[in-house]
Amino acid sequence: MITLPFHTNRYFILRHGHSTANEQGLIVSSPENGIGNWGLSETGKEEVTRSVTRAADEGLFNSLIKPVVVCSPFLRTMETADIAAKILKAERFSDANLRERFFGEFDLKESGLYEKGWAFDETNPDHTEFGVESVSSVAARMVEVVKRTGRRYNEKDIILVTHGDPGQILQCVFDGIDPAKHRSISPLETAEIRPVPSR
Repeated sequence: MITLPFHTNRYFILRHGHSTANEQGLIVSSPENGIGNWGLSETGKEEVTRSVTRAADEGLFNSLIKPVVVCSPFLRTMETADIAAKILKAERFSDANLRERFFGEFDLKESGLYEKGWAFDETNPDHTEFGVESVSSVAARMVEVVKRTGRRYNEKDIILVTHGDPGQILQCVFDGIDPAKHRSISPLETAEIRPVPSR
């Protein structure tokens, strides 16, 4: 089981807002396709603004210390992070380890094909069926982000702007759940902010 290093920060997962890929029902999982294209839809921009503003107004973040926003380099997460950082007046930078889980031969195909990759996850977190990145690989790189930010910051609110599978896999690590069971937890909705650990 992958474990987290000691840290003094509070972590939050923010899934990107509704994207043009979501709009078209497509899987966009490779950096080649996701970094320069497939940003937020207008709906996505609006829902990120609402979500982050509401979280700030409700006191989810420490108002005495500016948070840090760390994001996947994909266009949809960069645009989400830009909106969040502007609202929160936060420092923002990208980390490639927060990128989308690569879905191999299903990249740029219809999103219903996610199910084919997920079907193998719970029984084998190391599987790479159809060229899909393994759960174990995603978990390891997501934990690396926590390690890096834990070394760089102390007692900060750190918002990790990422994607559905990586976010849920990281939540499992924070919650002490086998990451292979990431589909058994409540799905991260677009623009949802989730404190971790969640319990």
